[in-house]
Amino acid sequence: MESITPEYIETIRGNKQIRQRLAYESPLWFGLLYLNRHFTDRFAPFHLEMFHIVADEQYQFVVVMAFRGSGKSTVMNMATVLWSILGKPGKKFVVIVSKTQEQAKNHFANIKEELENNILLREDFGPFAEKPEEWRKLSLDLVYHDAKILSVSRDQSVRGLRHGPHRPDLIICDDLEDSGDAGQGDKIYEQFVREIAPSGEAGTRVIALGNLIDKNSFLMRLRSDALNRPGGIFRAYPFSDSYRRSLWPGKYPDKASIRRFEESVSSGAWTREYLLDAVSDVYYHDSRREPGEKPLWSGKNIGPSLLRMRKAKLIYRRALEKEGKIMYQEALIPPMKEFRIESPFPKNLQDQRVMRFDKSAKIDPSMPAYAQEYQKEMQEALEKFTEAIYDYDYHSGKE
Repeated sequence: MESITPEYIETIRGNKQIRQRLAYESPLWFGLLYLNRHFTDRFAPFHLEMFHIVADEQYQFVVVMAFRGSGKSTVMNMATVLWSILGKPGKKFVVIVSKTQEQAKNHFANIKEELENNILLREDFGPFAEKPEEWRKLSLDLVYHDAKILSVSRDQSVRGLRHGPHRPDLIICDDLEDSGDAGQGDKIYEQFVREIAPSGEAGTRVIALGNLIDKNSFLMRLRSDALNRPGGIFRAYPFSDSYRRSLWPGKYPDKASIRRFEESVSSGAWTREYLLDAVSDVYYHDSRREPGEKPLWSGKNIGPSLLRMRKAKLIYRRALEKEGKIMYQEALIPPMKEFRIESPFPKNLQDQRVMRFDKSAKIDPSMPAYAQEYQKEMQEALEKFTEAIYDYDYHSGKE
């Protein structure tokens, strides 16, 4: 990507034969050439990995959990839908499923806007729709391509749907749940298994996108499926990795920019929706702070305690890494190799993470010396941290 400059893209865009061929073969080039107005910031490495997954036909069951504002819907929904029909996959019936009718309308509107008003796209791949009456039903026929796009809410039945001889050959589930669905993961999963997945056939590609709602959410259920079936893949893209490195360096280049963004979000949402951490969220001590309120670590006693906990966790993490007890998400492309991303709620750390935030937990003498020392450090830091919170005035910032 370093060699793909804006000037180079414009050169390619000026040659119709080359741009058509590149866009047909590659979803990344399709996005760069025809959807560039949606990509106002430089691509992050994880965006390139998303495009890599879309381009690789071996991944037939894709589950992507990414932080809010990551651009997952732009890449894995809008760009994927358009490329999958107009490009190499040649899909004939694409179904987009969202939680609500309003979300379904929004996803449909984004695609409809490109098909109606993207002059270059129409010139290279059109004509598209000759049945405008269908657009009012969140459905459009790309007559020239003998293809159909349908956008529905999760409450609408999609079983038995057909477009001519075609059953859905690409199903995209985009944000089927939100914070209001906490505790409803099993119910949504059963609906997916019973109604949505069977609407396709053997070769149907399924892509599910979303955020972390809770440790038992629908997307976490799909995570298990993706990791245990042929052609399945699960990807987690938090705002920053386990060493607080920004996953989107083009937009958030350093720790200072991460901290500024972190302080603009309520802490409960930060750990869950941006760090994709369901465990720490349960034990997070700043959950009462709303966006705009002064962060807790501005208190003179809290800052050092928080830093001490972070340092203790870092030392503990490195020790576990040396012993091979922490498994990170395997990078699919070279730019992602610099990041250390744990899948949400990893089994290998689940018990330790719950224990280390438990103030009453006893230190296990059978644990390695470094783990005992870590546990002791965390308990002492947590006590001081909690005391400082109880003495802190959340609104005035005074103790």
